[in-house]
Amino acid sequence: MKKVLIILALLAVVSFASDPRLAVLGGDARLLVDDYLEMWAYPGVIGDYEFVTGSSETAGSDSDGWFGIVDGLGGNAYGVTINHNNYSHEILFSPGGWGAILSMDFDKYPDEDETVKDMAVGLAWGTDVPFLADYSDLAFAVGYDNETRDFEENSRTVNNMMFGASLRGHGDDFFNLFPIISAGFNSHNVDDYDDSSISTTTINFDFGAGRNKKVGDQTNLVLGVFGALQSTSHSGDYPEGATPDSEMWIDVPRVSGGVEQEIGKWLVFRAGAASTSTYYKNGDFNQFTHDFETNFGVGLHWDNFIMDATITEGFLHDGPYMVGGTDNGFMGSLAATYNF
Repeated sequence: MKKVLIILALLAVVSFASDPRLAVLGGDARLLVDDYLEMWAYPGVIGDYEFVTGSSETAGSDSDGWFGIVDGLGGNAYGVTINHNNYSHEILFSPGGWGAILSMDFDKYPDEDETVKDMAVGLAWGTDVPFLADYSDLAFAVGYDNETRDFEENSRTVNNMMFGASLRGHGDDFFNLFPIISAGFNSHNVDDYDDSSISTTTINFDFGAGRNKKVGDQTNLVLGVFGALQSTSHSGDYPEGATPDSEMWIDVPRVSGGVEQEIGKWLVFRAGAASTSTYYKNGDFNQFTHDFETNFGVGLHWDNFIMDATITEGFLHDGPYMVGGTDNGFMGSLAATYNF
């Protein structure tokens, strides 16, 4: 199943714009400003950017990378992407004041016994509003995903319907991005070959604050602190007594961010981390876990041309191969961008 575009607390995991920069600086797109990456979190800013970009993923990634362009024409901003965020195409538009992204994908895999059809469509809309801070970015998203498997005279259908919303305030305090509030709803339904039907409902909510400011002439700090809640319930034609218990995840807290250090006129070094402490409950079972990861990367700037890359973990831990080999290359994912 394709992942329909939805603006949630976990929006951070989607990849777009300057993918390596996002990955290194904690992975949450809502914390980035002055980077066209933010338009997929808050489409109201589409009109602020004009660029062409291409991205290549690491060798082990399922994605082959993507391509996108946004340009102005007649006072409006138009854009298109290819193979981005699990969609074959996205269409971007902004007349100024608001912006929208329409995402589409369709696949069909026929063979002798079974035909699989997978269709996904998403729509995100955003604008800015004058409340809660100096001003706030506001975004809404809706998505639908349908997968059908036809086997002889039977079929299996999986549907996802998603809704989401996010708000990001802009101010002058230490946390200059406050508040950041995101919420979402996902309804997942399966109609199986035996005519049975099951449903899963998930609700997400998170609340936090972010900082994205210069802390020195050549040093930029990105920081986000969030509390988050996810609740999942199950229903449908399960055998008696076999309906899964409801599940709940609470992040207390989730912290992410990073530092960018300019080294000369054309080189930027980046280091970032993400830390999440999670309480999980499923029926009578409960646990508390902690996840932590670090990332490093570089950026190369020549006038309006920017190349961003992550530094591979193997290179950092074990050094490069002197002769041959591919596991310990210097760069992981790579994005090249030209700003008009």
